[in-house]
Amino acid sequence: MRMTNPTRGAHSLLRIAAAAVCASAVLTACSTASAVAPPTTISNVVLAAVLDSALQDERHAEHIYLRVLADHGNVLPFFNVVIAEQRHSASIEALLRTRELPVPENPWTLDNVPRFTSVAAACTAAAAAEVANVALYDRFLTQALPVDVQLVFAANRRASVQNHLPAFERCR
Repeated sequence: MRMTNPTRGAHSLLRIAAAAVCASAVLTACSTASAVAPPTTISNVVLAAVLDSALQDERHAEHIYLRVLADHGNVLPFFNVVIAEQRHSASIEALLRTRELPVPENPWTLDNVPRFTSVAAACTAAAAAEVANVALYDRFLTQALPVDVQLVFAANRRASVQNHLPAFERCR
């Protein structure tokens, strides 16, 4: 059981609130009539669910790619992309910890993810998974998320679009 300092929680909430006010002011100052940033009014319950969904998607991809590596050796692009997926998961876990929200258990193992008979088949499935991952982030980025969450989600999305998807498309 973790003991927490009651003033630490209050200080964390004050820092988060100050960051949100500051970020909101920056977004308001930078917005134009055609592109107004949404307010950061999402509840912690909804935010926790959004973060959990994104985290589980990243963890699922990570374990699928680890399964490919276990079955077919250290093949590219899976070797490189699995490391990126681990970074994506870690960045989302950090968002949860910053808000003192629980980091959910990882339900994925090498035994409960798909297996592929060839690297080409795995690449085809991975390309489709990256498209779905981008769509997930697209949906979430339309919500009124805090700025730090927007930045992490946008970075994870960008990596999928610019790096992961093209790599899997090339290896099919």
